[in-house]
Amino acid sequence: MGMLLNSETGDRVLLRGNHVFGRNALRSDTVLPDPEASLLHAVLRWREGQWFVTDHSRNGSLLDGRRLQPNEPAAIAAGQVLRFGPNSPVSWQVVDLSPPGSALLPMDPGRAPISLTRHNLLPEPTAPELSLYEGEPGQWLVEQHGETHPLKDGDALVVGGVRYRLAVVSDLDDTYAVAQPAEPPHLSFRLSLDEEHTWLQVRCGPHQADLGERSHHYALVTLARQRLADARAGLDPAAQGWLASAQLARMLGMEPTHLNIQVFRARDQLMNALPMVSALSQVIERRRGGLRLGTASIEIHRGSQLEGRWPLSREEVT
Repeated sequence: MGMLLNSETGDRVLLRGNHVFGRNALRSDTVLPDPEASLLHAVLRWREGQWFVTDHSRNGSLLDGRRLQPNEPAAIAAGQVLRFGPNSPVSWQVVDLSPPGSALLPMDPGRAPISLTRHNLLPEPTAPELSLYEGEPGQWLVEQHGETHPLKDGDALVVGGVRYRLAVVSDLDDTYAVAQPAEPPHLSFRLSLDEEHTWLQVRCGPHQADLGERSHHYALVTLARQRLADARAGLDPAAQGWLASAQLARMLGMEPTHLNIQVFRARDQLMNALPMVSALSQVIERRRGGLRLGTASIEIHRGSQLEGRWPLSREEVT
C-alpha cells in the first residue's frame, strides 16, 4: 500500500490508485489547507507496477527540492520528500511504495499500519480474536464474538487492544479481479467411517480446489447435516440450517471461543483457496447467536456411501 507521512501531524496517508491532493474538499482525496495550493494540485497514480506523481498546480510541486515539470508524471522512490507548493510548511515523505490496497491505520501514528488481504485473522492468525474480510469488492465485514457487522471506510476497530481506523481502497484497477460466477459454490465433504477425519473439495464454475483434511471441516459438515435435515423436514429455505452457536459448540465438544476460531479458519481457507470467487466469503452465514451454511450446494460422503446432497431432489422433500 502506497503511503506518505505528513511531516507536520505525523499522520500516514494511504494512497488510492488515483490519489488527488488539492484544496477542493469535494474532489480531493487529501485536502491541502494551504491557501497557495491549487484546487487540484497534484495526483499520485499507480501505473505499470510503480507510483508516479504529476503536478497540475499554479505554484508547482517539489520532489526532493526539485521542481516538477507541469503535467509530466515523475516516478517516486522510497524516502523521497514531496512538497505541494514551494513555500508550503508541510512536507510529505514517501514511506511505502507497495501497490494500492486497503489497510488498518493506527490512531497512534507511532504504530505501523496493518495491510489487509481479502481475509484477515487478527491480531495473529495463530490466535485470532476477530476476522476481517471483504465480502464483495469494497464491502468489508468484521466477525467477532459470534456476530458479523459491516464496516465502511473510516470506521474504528480495536485489534489486540489497539485502536485503528479502516482505510478502504476500492479503485484497484489492475491489482486484482474478483470473479462473479453464475452458479453458487459447491462443497463436497468426505468423512472417514469413524468421522475422525474430514476432507473438503470446493468448486465454483471452472474453479476448483482440494482443501485437504482439516479439523474445522467437521464443523462445516455438522452445519451441512443440519441444512439437509431441515430441508428433508420441509422447512422454508430461509429457516433451513440455522444452529445456535452455543448448541453447535456443545455438539462439537468445544468452547464457544474455540468454535469462533474454527469458523474464522474455515472461512479463511475457503477464501484463500479460490480468491477470485467472492461468493466464498458468504458460504458461512452469521446472525445474532447463530450460524449456518448458506450460499453453496452441498454433498456429503461417509466412507464410500453418499450420505446426502443439498438442494434436495423433489422426491426427497417430505
